[in-house]
Amino acid sequence: MRFPKNDFFMEAFRGIEESSHLWLIFEFHQVTGPFNGLVRPPRFENKKKMGVYATRSPHRPNRLGLSVVKFSQLEILEQEIRLHVRGVDLVSGTPIFDIKPYVPYTDAIQASSPFEEAPRSLPVKWSCEAPKEKVLIEKVIALDPRPGQDKASTQEYGVSIAGHNVRFKYSADHFEIISASATIGR
Repeated sequence: MRFPKNDFFMEAFRGIEESSHLWLIFEFHQVTGPFNGLVRPPRFENKKKMGVYATRSPHRPNRLGLSVVKFSQLEILEQEIRLHVRGVDLVSGTPIFDIKPYVPYTDAIQASSPFEEAPRSLPVKWSCEAPKEKVLIEKVIALDPRPGQDKASTQEYGVSIAGHNVRFKYSADHFEIISASATIGR
């Protein structure tokens, strides 16, 4: 994330390196309406519909998102300040509205949710040349990014991951990555 180098941002980032993790409040800027009150979370293979506020669907009427990331480095350059983080689940260019420290004694609580069970990870095989971001792409595809209602489908799907347009399909007991082409500007 890049910020202009000025007195406000110089002061605003003071002490951030003392936090191992941060909350990012951002905008789902590539999601367009219309919005429905009910959505199908991808992890529910039974096609169960839930209210959008009971899920983490990006298809929200307010387009606000919240994500926790691992702080890596604060880089102060001549013209800008760069905040480096890891574990980002945002697309490039996502507008960040605010940054807050993750506070373990208040943010990590015992809770219940229909999403308590971790998603299963399926094997991934490549039928094309793998880019240097191979490991990240495999991790995303292994978690089955297909829509919940399509879990039985063997058709081809596409998703953007780490600056690559990735085409994949499900084949019997694994995912096959058909292509991973770099997006324009990379």
